[in-house]
Amino acid sequence: MLVLVSCKDEDNNQEDKPYFEIEQNENDNTSEPGSEKSDSEINFNEDESIDSPDNTSKNKMESSEAITSGTTYVKIDENDANCRCYCVVLDMNNNTELCLSEDKMFINARYAKSGNNVNIYYVNPSAKNTNEDLPWEDFDTNTPIAVLSPDENGNMELDWKGFSIDGELAVDYAIYGKKTLEGTYKKQ
Repeated sequence: MLVLVSCKDEDNNQEDKPYFEIEQNENDNTSEPGSEKSDSEINFNEDESIDSPDNTSKNKMESSEAITSGTTYVKIDENDANCRCYCVVLDMNNNTELCLSEDKMFINARYAKSGNNVNIYYVNPSAKNTNEDLPWEDFDTNTPIAVLSPDENGNMELDWKGFSIDGELAVDYAIYGKKTLEGTYKKQ
């Protein structure tokens, strides 16, 4: 059994017309170029365009363009005007220093773009590093230690992954950098 219900304000009495003729007339009205759309079509199309993958992709692309090389980002909710520990200097062409533990542990890192994100890779301990207890020479340099992702507000999120050894997460050392680096950053 097929039941179709439709509401339409028209002076014509459509009950006298056969069903297939009504359907044909409605299709003709909406498919003509320059014809006006009914309210239900407009709402559907507006909702569809808001949630469509094309618009989401466009917004992400605009956000990813906000992450630019040569920019300094400061961690939100941290008062670090001198960038002693809660900053990320994004330089796609050079290694930059990252603070893992204030006044104690520093590393040099490199950046590589991956789609809309930027991967951060461990290079070596920084000259300012005072912690010699970690197995620095064992940490992978080709596995990302963190990922920067743009958000809808023009900020970026840093997701700390941790150090890896032989492709596996080094659980004993994963926490280093998480407290100081993971979080939301804004342009300085």
